[in-house]
Amino acid sequence: MSSPSLRCLYALKISPWSERARWVLDHHRLAYREIEHVPFMGERRLRRLLGNPEGRATVPVLVEGERVLTNSWDIARYADREGHGEKLLPPELEQEIRGWHERAEIRMSAGRALTVASMLASDEALEESLPGQVPRLLRRLLRPGTRFGMRWFARKYQLDLAGTAAAERVLCEGLEALRSALQGASYVLGRFSYADIIAASMLQGVVPVADRYLRLGPGMRRAWTKPALAARYPELIAWRDQLYERHRAKPERARRAEQLAAS
Repeated sequence: MSSPSLRCLYALKISPWSERARWVLDHHRLAYREIEHVPFMGERRLRRLLGNPEGRATVPVLVEGERVLTNSWDIARYADREGHGEKLLPPELEQEIRGWHERAEIRMSAGRALTVASMLASDEALEESLPGQVPRLLRRLLRPGTRFGMRWFARKYQLDLAGTAAAERVLCEGLEALRSALQGASYVLGRFSYADIIAASMLQGVVPVADRYLRLGPGMRRAWTKPALAARYPELIAWRDQLYERHRAKPERARRAEQLAAS
């Protein structure tokens, strides 16, 4: 097994894709150091890390020695192979889980457009999106640059910020599919798997999970919340919250991170 001291996760704190990567690593008890990626400002570092690819450079990225994994699916497969505990991608379910992954990508891209549009409309959310080390007094002064960075982010992902009605319809298609798959059950495929983590991440752009799992400022939380969708799918929000309670070992993750930082 590889040395945990060499394992680094480059992640965007509020990104549902990054949360998927954290979750699978935590589930399999794989220690890692998390390095926060800052959109726009951190683009050059990220591209260097990935070998300056011609296409789009995105997080999460997991680096372990010479190994560089560049998306949440590959990180999930790596964690299943290298870690401990119950598999999240069992062979008999992997094809179905892959289908959930591919369909969710389209739905979550639509949710990303809705959230970015909301953040651009909120000065408070823009200020909260800056790295934690930025002094509070500077955040208002940096607001124009932060807004520029957010628009750059939208262009990077080719988000249609004007077509929010269409984006909402696409997201709802995914939520309806999840509702049909669950029908009151605890898990998408009958047992806890990566399909549940994918589905839970899709709901982050409807109502963010509780602060004890992913801390957001009040402005950011309002920007990520879609009240009409939350009212339409309350049972899915409740399902996601129960899934976190049962399977998201945040206290253990925090303890391991502290041990890693001290080593």
